[in-house]
Amino acid sequence: MNNRVATNRNKDENETNEVRRVTKEKIKTDSRVNSTSRKKIKLNNKNETEGNSKPKRKLLELETDPSILQRRQKQIDYGKNTVGYHNYLQQVPMDKRTKDDPKTPDKYTKYSRNSWDMLIKIWRKKLHQYDTGDKKPNMESDEDTDS
Repeated sequence: MNNRVATNRNKDENETNEVRRVTKEKIKTDSRVNSTSRKKIKLNNKNETEGNSKPKRKLLELETDPSILQRRQKQIDYGKNTVGYHNYLQQVPMDKRTKDDPKTPDKYTKYSRNSWDMLIKIWRKKLHQYDTGDKKPNMESDEDTDS
């Protein structure tokens, strides 16, 4: 009889250990699935897989605030009223202009204040290449003159 009780006790302990192990494993997997600190996998939507593979462009927003447009136009006018701008107009015809040539920023496109100021700064620096009357804007004279 003691032998039967011992085997029953061992069975109960084994079943209890098995239940504990399964419960611990379930808790581990549940916590991984429900964890907010882990990256979640996004499933493909029909819209993403069908249609064009090109990324969608953000719609171009236009600036409508009159005070901002006025301030931007004033900055553009300052740039256009320079020797460099006039030399640039004479030296580089419209059809010969490249991507690297100075291009007047579009005042109607919506930019943050810092972005707009940076565009103006870059534009004005490029215009300064044409300040001298030389035909080649990037060539500054480094020649030493002998006296």
